Amino acid sequence: MVETFRKILVPLDGSEHSRRALRYALGLAQAQNAHVALLHCLERIPMLIGGEPRIELEKELVREAEKLLAPFAKKVRQLGIEPALIIKEGQPGEVIVQEAKSGDYDLIVMGSRGLSALQGLFMGSDAHRVLSAAHCPVLLTR
Repeated sequence: MVETFRKILVPLDGSEHSRRALRYALGLAQAQNAHVALLHCLERIPMLIGGEPRIELEKELVREAEKLLAPFAKKVRQLGIEPALIIKEGQPGEVIVQEAKSGDYDLIVMGSRGLSALQGLFMGSDAHRVLSAAHCPVLLTR
């Protein structure tokens, strides 16, 4: 039996690796008539920042994330697929795994490295976290 994918989750951070991952995801989505969701993870705001400054910072981070996702969403729409746009706060590896499970995604397509490649050398990469904990297949691209 051939495995098919209905829902594909694509985490994006703006890195070249994530751009390549989107190209793979779009090829699969077109071939299998799958739904595509674009996910961007926001870093947590330190608890020291509160009140109105925190609210304004949250709004600004969401605006920046929307700007980052806009050109990717445009590429998806050009192929006749309406993407879901998801912006969540937290550690990317954890957020990706949680979103994939709660959204009942069949596949995660992501870059093997993101913008935080140096951090990955010392703490373990987000890709490794996702591979270790995801409930569904994960396609890592280079």
